[in-house]
Amino acid sequence: MITATLRSNPKFLATVEIEGHMQILDEPVSLGGNNQGPTPVQNVYSALAGCICMTLRMYADRKKIPMHQVRVQVNAEKKSVGQDDERFMDKPWMIDKGKVRFIHADIEIVGDITAEQLQKLDVIAGKCPVHKMLKHGAMITHETVLAGQKELSKAAHSESGSFG
Repeated sequence: MITATLRSNPKFLATVEIEGHMQILDEPVSLGGNNQGPTPVQNVYSALAGCICMTLRMYADRKKIPMHQVRVQVNAEKKSVGQDDERFMDKPWMIDKGKVRFIHADIEIVGDITAEQLQKLDVIAGKCPVHKMLKHGAMITHETVLAGQKELSKAAHSESGSFG
């Protein structure tokens, strides 16, 4: 389980606990934060970069590919797209206020690797779990309650047939 906590001050500083590991997220000063950590979106991009690195390491080790180092640089930007853009006809949810977020990973590998191995590593990079989750999406649900009201909320949801 992952738990994030944000208190009143500093305004946007969130502490995140992930199975005993602590992490800080914040917003830049220009948005009212203190810039004491990456933004939540930057954290997602870092998860993508790290996951690609680890997935390539696992594959290279399993296939005995002499990969000495992998470096992944992730860049993202929102670009304007038309409602009639064929790339998004079957994915209208990707368009937010006329823009789509484009994420690109530049992958640099150091090692005595053949062209065939490099091509296979390129394919494997697209199979890391974070890459697949971002590309294919996930069903996200949430529930918002006042502190101390969780049990009451669960009872109300079960009676109405909802799930949360």
